[in-house]
Amino acid sequence: MEGRPFTEQELLKIVANPFYCLSAVHPIFAQVHEPLISEEMWVGAAAAAIKDMGAEKFLRLLLENLKGNYVAA
Repeated sequence: MEGRPFTEQELLKIVANPFYCLSAVHPIFAQVHEPLISEEMWVGAAAAAIKDMGAEKFLRLLLENLKGNYVAA
């Protein structure tokens, strides 16, 4: 990518990647594990949560989860 501007798709990937704003991620997220639900189910649930609580609150909760500040079931 050196020497050329980012494409729109590349910029969207950067904006959508929370790791760009985190200095560390909880080690549990580096472990290989069997997913509890499908990606489609997660996206649907996340979209519903965003609609219900608003994007900013959802994204802040997502960042807290990635930092390891979450409530486990």
